[in-house]
Amino acid sequence: MPTFAIVIPSLNQSRFLPWALKSLRYQSQPFNLAVMDGGSTDGFHEVVGDFSDMIAFLCSGPDSGQAGAIREGMKKVQGDVVCWLNADDYYFPGTLSRVAALFERDPGLDVVYGDAIHVTPEGFFLSYFPAIQEFDARDLTRSCFICQPACFVRRGAYEEVDGVDPSLHYTMDWDLWCRLSRNGAKFRYFPGPLAAVRYYPGTKTWDSGWRRYREIWRIERRYGRRPLPSSWPGFYRFDLSLKRYPSPYEKLSLRVLDRLRMFKRAVGGQGALKKEGPLLFGFRPWDTLVEGVGTIHMPWYGRRDWKTIHFQVDPGDADYRLILQDIHACTLKACGGRLSVEVPGLDGPLRKISIVCSRRARWRLLGLSCDLDS
Repeated sequence: MPTFAIVIPSLNQSRFLPWALKSLRYQSQPFNLAVMDGGSTDGFHEVVGDFSDMIAFLCSGPDSGQAGAIREGMKKVQGDVVCWLNADDYYFPGTLSRVAALFERDPGLDVVYGDAIHVTPEGFFLSYFPAIQEFDARDLTRSCFICQPACFVRRGAYEEVDGVDPSLHYTMDWDLWCRLSRNGAKFRYFPGPLAAVRYYPGTKTWDSGWRRYREIWRIERRYGRRPLPSSWPGFYRFDLSLKRYPSPYEKLSLRVLDRLRMFKRAVGGQGALKKEGPLLFGFRPWDTLVEGVGTIHMPWYGRRDWKTIHFQVDPGDADYRLILQDIHACTLKACGGRLSVEVPGLDGPLRKISIVCSRRARWRLLGLSCDLDS
């Protein structure tokens, strides 16, 4: 079975870094880990000290940026498959074994990518990564449908295209996927959750501004040969949809973009829905809409465990059927758009919640949070 070379770039992310490192404790596949810190001043060394037994290479000090740190880290650790995990992201238990099995079965396979979830800073489910789809080289030049922490590349293919471009700040992952595709790499989509991505003020996607959109335009010009950035509206709508406290202008922009999507659906019919992608565990991509049973998969690496789960739902006065870990089931009536359920003792970090509305086949999950034990 293949081994993995993993790089974790970090800069003042010590409040999140333990989750990334702890997620590696729940991997059974061999890996070599490089932690590349840009000179953090937030207790970084105390955090990594608790995980020194699994860090093969550690560097802390000023660097040339995230892409440069990733590139340098890949050179420092051995492994048949390369990947990087941002300090505020983390893997599902058993991710590396699932990926290794795919590479083992197909020696000609160069890239494996899978589903991912977006979570709050606290680690609570927001949505599934909505852009995911089966691999299509043409689509890749206009949509980054591969979620970076859920993507793994055979080292030979990575080195053939000279790795991550250190001149890029926001789109170094998408640029790498495009160069791999142009070089003839073989991609495979794994239909299952592999990683969790935190989304909050302070992330590059949240605070990127126009520099990120310029890099997106560069991708479209270079690899898609399109003079105008056709993907901008979709990226902007996605960015707005995950903001907890949008400005009045952002609220208006989101409403306008949603109306355009609705118009496109009405004109395009089933073809437009198909282009948006299939349901993700019952969730409609790019939306809070659930069709039938919505199933949430998420890891939990917090020191304190769940005590009570709270759901925000619509309709807000219907009965809902909940099943936790495929074992604990109950039926609850929502009150004021809110459901709350006590959590029994749970083993291991993996959480699975299935929920269905008894009144409507289509309903909305607007939020999830938990009270934690003491």
